[in-house]
Amino acid sequence: MKLPPLPVFYVSTGLSLVTLGDSLLYTILPSYYPVLGLAPLQVGILLSVNRWIRLATNHMAERCYRRYPSDLWLILAFFMGSIVTAMYGIAKMFIIFLGARILWGISFSFIRQAGIMTAVESGSETHLGERMGYFRGINAMWRTSGVILGGLSHDVFGFTITLVGLSILSLVAAPLGALSQKGLKRLKRPLGKVVPGKGDVRVICCGFAVGLIGGGMLMSTLGLILKEQVGESFTIAGNSIGIVTLTGIILGLRWFIDGVGSPILGAIADRSGRQRSTTFLFSLGAVTLIVVAVYSKPILLIALMLIFFICGTTLNTLLSAQAGQSGTRSVASYATAMDLGMSVGPLIGWSIAQLGLPTNSIFISSGAIYMIGAIISYEIWLSSKNLRP
Repeated sequence: MKLPPLPVFYVSTGLSLVTLGDSLLYTILPSYYPVLGLAPLQVGILLSVNRWIRLATNHMAERCYRRYPSDLWLILAFFMGSIVTAMYGIAKMFIIFLGARILWGISFSFIRQAGIMTAVESGSETHLGERMGYFRGINAMWRTSGVILGGLSHDVFGFTITLVGLSILSLVAAPLGALSQKGLKRLKRPLGKVVPGKGDVRVICCGFAVGLIGGGMLMSTLGLILKEQVGESFTIAGNSIGIVTLTGIILGLRWFIDGVGSPILGAIADRSGRQRSTTFLFSLGAVTLIVVAVYSKPILLIALMLIFFICGTTLNTLLSAQAGQSGTRSVASYATAMDLGMSVGPLIGWSIAQLGLPTNSIFISSGAIYMIGAIISYEIWLSSKNLRP
């Protein structure tokens, strides 16, 4: 493995700084919302509206990125992310919170578009998976540390001081955005060969599957599933561990894999073949989910979920790289598919629970969707082999 290129380090660090406010809302609002005068339904709207907004703004960001210098839009998006974090801290009304969340959704569309293309354009195709892994991993590491410190700051200094302080800190992201674009050369054509039109659609379908399951259905219902399959607590080495603790352990493992594992997993996929690896990871993820549905022993469940998170993290890295190879429009379409999957996933997962169906059916249906992803990615792999001279 090589050290990350400076453009990737700068843009991923800037992204983590402006994302802190968004991440802290998911940590703080579920318990602090009565103090802010918010109703539970309003909290649900605030925590999801940014994703729905991105469905409309991802392609707008792509057009701006293509027609105008990327550093301009990236700097403005980073600056807006800082302003939005301050708005969270001083907002006293739901409508102000809502406006801030909408602005954040727009800003994130621009940041993600520029960030993925920065990883694509900062080196050769050979190590693209590794660079994309660094982009995801550096962001995850900084953001996880920031969320922990931000939570401690909230308990000590309060909501307003914490968010406004983070807003001031995140202003550093704007110059980092400018540095990340310095010396980059825009690609005149995609790196690598793809089937025009058709290839993009298949990558988009795979991205939707990853967002639907990993970012939507499973993450939103994990605590509910564990409670039904394991119970309120379980005993290990004579110690009783509650289900909330178990959920926290599993979610913590996911963040750890994103932060530490992304560059390593991306580098391994570069060596073994990114498209071949995508098919293998979808298949392994599908089998893992189905086994989880059948066996509910806590230790085995944690191990299997760890395997699934490795699959999901690497798939997101490799599919982002594949979309980036096809150009800016493919990146926007892939990002929109991911956002759509993450938006509708919780609705599907909780609808299964609402209908009174066994919660392990969430794992079974998720495994079936991953298997469809394996079939689609296998077809992409065959197409790429046929295109080789």
